[in-house]
Amino acid sequence: MAKLGAYYGLCPLIDHRSLLGISEDEENGVVIVTLGKNIAIKFKLSDQKQLCSWRTKDKFSSPIIYDKQQSQYVAAFNDSFVRQWNGNEEFLDKLKKLKFNQQIHTIFKCNDECFIVFKSGAIYPLQKAIENRKDLVPTKVIESESCYIVDVLYTSFNESTYVGLIVKSDEIHALHWTRFDGLNEQNKFYKVSLQKDNELVGYAFHVHQASVNFFSVWSDSRIYSTELKEDTLDFGELFTAIESVSCKNYVSMISLDQNYIAMYGCNSDEEGALLVIYNVQFKVVQTRQLFKLFTNGAKIWCVNGNLLFPVGQNLAVVPFNLDMEQLAALVGSHKVIEENFDPDIAIVHKVQCVSWGKDVNDKEDDMPDLIQTKLQEYMSQGLSKSIIFDTLLQECMEDKNTEVLKQAIKYFDDIPESALVKVLKLILNLKPESFKKNTMSSVKSFPHKLQPEERSEILDMILCRPFNETLIFFELRSSLNIDDVILLLEYIYFLFSEDGHPLPLLTYLETEAKLIGWMCILLDANYQRLLLTKDEKVNEILTSFKDHIKEELNCSDDLQHSASLLRELKKGKPLSKTKHMAGLGYSIEEFPLY
Repeated sequence: MAKLGAYYGLCPLIDHRSLLGISEDEENGVVIVTLGKNIAIKFKLSDQKQLCSWRTKDKFSSPIIYDKQQSQYVAAFNDSFVRQWNGNEEFLDKLKKLKFNQQIHTIFKCNDECFIVFKSGAIYPLQKAIENRKDLVPTKVIESESCYIVDVLYTSFNESTYVGLIVKSDEIHALHWTRFDGLNEQNKFYKVSLQKDNELVGYAFHVHQASVNFFSVWSDSRIYSTELKEDTLDFGELFTAIESVSCKNYVSMISLDQNYIAMYGCNSDEEGALLVIYNVQFKVVQTRQLFKLFTNGAKIWCVNGNLLFPVGQNLAVVPFNLDMEQLAALVGSHKVIEENFDPDIAIVHKVQCVSWGKDVNDKEDDMPDLIQTKLQEYMSQGLSKSIIFDTLLQECMEDKNTEVLKQAIKYFDDIPESALVKVLKLILNLKPESFKKNTMSSVKSFPHKLQPEERSEILDMILCRPFNETLIFFELRSSLNIDDVILLLEYIYFLFSEDGHPLPLLTYLETEAKLIGWMCILLDANYQRLLLTKDEKVNEILTSFKDHIKEELNCSDDLQHSASLLRELKKGKPLSKTKHMAGLGYSIEEFPLY
């Protein structure tokens, strides 16, 4: 399981766009922050203390990195030369300049080896480039003058270093990548076209399933995975779709290990920022953390088990921990099919969910007929239950098939909060003819807009579902409009009334507890809109709830007064009569005036 710790501010930022980069120091727990073109500071993460700083009149054109092989600090300046120093110097202008014939884009370190990237796209190990800088003629990878490097990606795998260049030209992106294995002096580049109807908003290298993959995030919230092979030509296959992070803005991604990636971007409701750790093995969001401010275009770095990224005018640090996998919540979400040499034989390894002390119930035997074929197909692909339900829901929304939707809701035990709200939105706005039975309710207090009665069957199934208040809060606020909220409150009030009914498989007491929970979260999520609206229905429904609550509280007071009397009777004590206070100067009695 992945866990995020409490975040803290490391240092203020003048402008996040001037932040050149963050790298690890020779000492564990210390980071080097190149804040801008003229200053870099070394911080200790444990107490946020500033250890030293470096200044220059020249301009940094790369972050400062520590070269372990040379035991020196190194950085590029003015796009044209490199300096190396031992760390004791504060002002760097008097240090020796190591000039190059080509303009420098940046330098970076991967797997303890430093590399230099030229603006032409050529990449070399840093020390070899310095030793041969007078005779070095960098190969021109980017041929067109209108193309330029947007970002540099890198990772290590099987003692090889993979480096990729995100190149942009006329709103068209491409990935140029190469591999360093220590054998070839000059590496061959391969090009992957990143052309799609939607906009590219995020990218990262990730070692996944024994291969290096390029993950690309697009404005339609879909993530594609591209295995880096010599014959790879396009942006790959659909890997997953992410809903928690808004893809209308830039999404910063970074690989944490083979099973996890971190994503930082705008929250789905576009109010504030969101940091998530995503499990690529099971395709689920493992943990998340909200921030009040979102910084568009902000990048993210991972150093010594900490994620660092700009939030507003500060550099935030969020520690994280990747524990051993806890698969209890995911068992049963995947079924692995192994193909034998005989094409007519397929061995399916079934995973059965059990609960000690209770009867074992294999849900696969209870698959509804309407969705059985699709469920078996999706499960054979190894998709998680949340993705399967979301896929079925999308099909139901397109086809307006309420029967399939009912079967899916009955079958799936755990439905994400975002999907619950989507179902509510769909059911509240479907036309009466979309329902198969189309039976009208004869109860007068039943909300007219919720006719026919079959609509309430699906609403009841959703209302009895458990939910996380934090997760569903933003979904309710962003997905439901004021008319949807009013209609849902009217239906909840109907269930409270004498004509109401208990929710499926729940008692009246359990039903009231569920309805109170839904009523409170609906009011909390939409209180501003409810206060500002001039719709008289809002006053009517809120007044109805107020009167109902008063009546319930009065009944509760009466029951409390009766409880003490019943306890006395249960103990066999005689009823106490009014005692006159003999010997006292006064007594107090209560009596009604009306």
